[in-house]
Amino acid sequence: MPTPFTHLAFAKRLREDSQLSPSLRALVESEWSAFLLGSVAADGHTLAGLKREDTHFYSYDRPIEAHPWVVMLTCNPTLKQPYSRAQLAFVAGYAAHLSMDEVWSVDMLRPHFVEREWASRSQRWLMLHILLISMDERDQSRLPSGMAGELHAAQPLHWLPFLSDEAVAAWGEVIYRQIKPGGSSETLEIFGGRINQSPRQLRAILDSSEQMDADLWAHIPHTLLADIEAKMYAYGVEQMGQYVEEADAAVHNDGKT
Repeated sequence: MPTPFTHLAFAKRLREDSQLSPSLRALVESEWSAFLLGSVAADGHTLAGLKREDTHFYSYDRPIEAHPWVVMLTCNPTLKQPYSRAQLAFVAGYAAHLSMDEVWSVDMLRPHFVEREWASRSQRWLMLHILLISMDERDQSRLPSGMAGELHAAQPLHWLPFLSDEAVAAWGEVIYRQIKPGGSSETLEIFGGRINQSPRQLRAILDSSEQMDADLWAHIPHTLLADIEAKMYAYGVEQMGQYVEEADAAVHNDGKT
């Protein structure tokens, strides 16, 4: 559920992580543009006329019983044997995205916004989006200026059986136009449409430290968010590493290069 800017910030952090395994580092560095696009592609479902669960492989109204990226491979077994390093990197980024969202759903969304009744349901729904926007704005400010061009350079070529190249590229364009030099975030407009709030109303909440403290941080402490984000990062790296290891092994066992 975190926004594309948060997923791109994850990718930036991963690229700079000195503890990353040599094999993952080599893949990410050699196919950086494909990895970036893979890290955000799951959220482009609407451009293909699909539902969120069609690209995330779990639904909010049901418990997650299997890792979503594993479900993705079960439903789309060709992804177990990527035909190129670019596709491998793209799907690795996609697996990381699904894994981060899994942690967010299990450790933040369900226990703290669905099951805990610290405010009315509608107020909790509003504050969830305020939290996501605050993360979104923080993370967009951390993205290097060159990342827009690097994302834009990715050229999908039959990388996913359930999302067309056109849909994946179009979603990349949506993000590119927001993060390119001179671009402008569209998050307030997008989220406002979901929760029946104008961008001005959302901006007023975000800019009021008193309201943020009383309505959000008093219930969702900064320390809780930091702990969950740390878990999201570690789990995302772990799960994408597992995918890359298994995919590499499958390709080699099949006699391919």
